[in-house]
Amino acid sequence: MGPGENGLPGFPEWLPSQIAFERHLIRAIAEGFEEFGFTPLDTAAVQPFEVLLAGGAQYSDGGMAKPIFDVLEPDETSTGRRFGLRYDLTVPLARYLSEHGSDLVYPLRCYQINKVWRAERPTASHWREFYQCDIDIIGRGELSPLYDAEIAAALVAAFDRMGVGEFTIRISNRLVLAALLAGHGLHNDRTRSVVHIIDEGGRQPREETVAQLVAADMPAAVAEDVGRLLACRTVEEARELLTLRRADHRGLDELDEVMAALSDLGVPDRRICLDFSITRGHDYYTGTVYETFAAGHEDWGAIGSGGRYDDLLGHVMGSVHPGVGVSIGLTRLCALLADQATAWNLPGGPATILVMTDVSGDSQAVLRAARALREAGQPTQVIFDAASPKEGLRIAESLNVPLVVQADAGGHLTLRHMRNGSSQAVDLAGLVALVRDGRAL
Repeated sequence: MGPGENGLPGFPEWLPSQIAFERHLIRAIAEGFEEFGFTPLDTAAVQPFEVLLAGGAQYSDGGMAKPIFDVLEPDETSTGRRFGLRYDLTVPLARYLSEHGSDLVYPLRCYQINKVWRAERPTASHWREFYQCDIDIIGRGELSPLYDAEIAAALVAAFDRMGVGEFTIRISNRLVLAALLAGHGLHNDRTRSVVHIIDEGGRQPREETVAQLVAADMPAAVAEDVGRLLACRTVEEARELLTLRRADHRGLDELDEVMAALSDLGVPDRRICLDFSITRGHDYYTGTVYETFAAGHEDWGAIGSGGRYDDLLGHVMGSVHPGVGVSIGLTRLCALLADQATAWNLPGGPATILVMTDVSGDSQAVLRAARALREAGQPTQVIFDAASPKEGLRIAESLNVPLVVQADAGGHLTLRHMRNGSSQAVDLAGLVALVRDGRAL
């Protein structure tokens, strides 16, 4: 079986080394978000069904809600309500804000790293149970576009800490396309159909997108202008096109402000790319939109995406709470990274040192060494079953532990470095000093 595969399709169960890698990513993401002042938030896994249905209508643009797992209460403790498992983190967030909003400080900067469940057919890239990692900034009444830059910068920090290699956040603004279409007299449903065609087209050549628009009964002049917009690589180029069509420039002004703020925040130019083909298909996006791609792995699709939503929470909260946020599908990203040879090359558990005896070893020496290392703040695992040096190394390799300490019958210690194959005799004080100073690692 591959990573996470088992007899429960769509419900991954990782091996210890894979869980260690997943936890490593979770810590990296949390640290990246907290660097930007985001605080953790948690909502109940079980939500009222009516909340999930209302949110689903928003997410599916008026259609059916995402497939929801029902939660059945025993008759003897039934509340008479219908519940389901959350299928994302945004809909429960809206309910949470509606119930706790008066106790919160706005703009609220929060992140969530939790599991969600979707009762849909599992595939290689779609799971029934998986982690989502969301960050959101939510205002009350108004929210400056500068927060859109903060979200993108925090996403860069998280991916840098995760060590996914080179990546680029492709950024656009939904208002730009809407303004261009409005200049041609197109609104609402016609605008929605253009957005969906561009979104589904992904990274295909713009000529194909233009042809698809014409095939969908879009006037040729409109389709050609959309193609011109997709070819723009700077805000100035897009501004010339919108000026020619006497279209509103608000979206471009916001993009200018966001791009300048990203530069002021120190985000490297190579991390941000203006791309007007980024539209995000859902109707609730109202301004800035982002999609993140790993360099050389564009076939993975977006590994982090989101944008500005001015009224996504209104269906639950009943008041205007504009927000901006992005989401990372962590479980899917773990599975994708598993294809890289070094992705799982982390300790099989929290310990980085394995202490054990040889075939004639001294268990008391093992206990003393383990205690000293733990008191020095070093996560340490012990094995009391006697093992030959060869067997000890095999166990350490299977656990991906970088350091092994073996005690012989006389209580003498040998430190073995798994990464370079070297070994050295040490006493207890010397062992602790090596580890504390970082020289052993």
